[in-house]
Amino acid sequence: MRLGVTPFALAGLLVGAREAGCQQLSFLDRGPKEIEAWAREDTNDFHRLYYLALSHWKWQHWKQVDSLLRFVARMEPRYPEPYLALAYLPFARRSRLADEERLNHIPDDWIPVVKEANDFYDRAFRTDPMVSLEIFEVMYDVKDPHELDMSMSEYQGYLRFYAWAVDLGLGRYRSARERLANLGRSEYQEAKHPDRVPTFLLLYRGLAAAHGAQYDSAIVDFRTLLARSLKPEQKGEIVHVPLRDNEYRFMLAALHHLAGHTDSAVALYQESLEHDLGLVMAHTYLASIYERTGRPADALVERRRAVDVDRDDPAALFDLGISLINSGHVMEGVDPLYRAIGLNPRFSPPYYLLGRAAEMLGQNEEARNKYLQFLERAPLRLSDMRADAQQRLERLPQ
Repeated sequence: MRLGVTPFALAGLLVGAREAGCQQLSFLDRGPKEIEAWAREDTNDFHRLYYLALSHWKWQHWKQVDSLLRFVARMEPRYPEPYLALAYLPFARRSRLADEERLNHIPDDWIPVVKEANDFYDRAFRTDPMVSLEIFEVMYDVKDPHELDMSMSEYQGYLRFYAWAVDLGLGRYRSARERLANLGRSEYQEAKHPDRVPTFLLLYRGLAAAHGAQYDSAIVDFRTLLARSLKPEQKGEIVHVPLRDNEYRFMLAALHHLAGHTDSAVALYQESLEHDLGLVMAHTYLASIYERTGRPADALVERRRAVDVDRDDPAALFDLGISLINSGHVMEGVDPLYRAIGLNPRFSPPYYLLGRAAEMLGQNEEARNKYLQFLERAPLRLSDMRADAQQRLERLPQ
């Protein structure tokens, strides 16, 4: 008996909820108090707290922003957007910090702050290569040109050099990619001199293509970035904030995965793991491929490896539990689910799965308790799972 809810499907639920509500962040203009009231309508939803943090960001309430983002990152370790926001936060708090980093003149007391920001940046992309870039809209206070007072020459300069960044910040990814492609052609003669194209242009053009579902175009740019990162003379080049060669491999693996190039995706995930066995999400994505292609034993190996890499990750334990139950090892699958809620009692999906497992084992009272605990903790955006838990609860014999 399969549960019918895979880890990948659950991730899709979360991403779908995020994309549906926040293609643009104009609702944050309502101010922190209104956003706080909205967040209080569902205190189980840590994603709402993330947007509350962004609301405080717009008002430069830096202590509240930092506190909220760190709390969400602890409670939702597979939610990459808070990591990316934390990576950019020091540069918002100290406007000259980007120039200080570029010139290698960072004040001593800011060096550990920048190091931590770089670590958060890496973690965002190591968690999900398709992490949303919506933080750009808040970070740079992105506005369309019609809202700005510009002369004709300034407007032409804007169109040539900066409009791509506005498009990227507002989620107009295909337009951003096309503008960056034009910039590569017009300013750097990319066709004749591809080495002249700056790394930042390749990075943001690749990201724009990836988020615009132009995966094959994104693959070309990230292949170039990987090749450049392996050249000794470019190892020290600074792109705020730099990804390392293995993050580019992981991004390429994810792009091949999204494009449906399964064999090459598997090879690239495996290559990423050869360079870094601690890349938990490479194990996770490999497992999802193996499950979809009818290789449950290989999937279980990857789920166990993910747990071995990070024993404090409740999501990895949840993934292992669901794979064990789906493969018929119900009793064995219960243990990692209990370990997951032991690490984070507010992480709701394991309660639902424990309810399903209890039903399979004929433990109706235990199933009832777990479904109730799930409904107490589950955010409203998990509407399908909540509805299923409620229906199962009502059908249980008294």
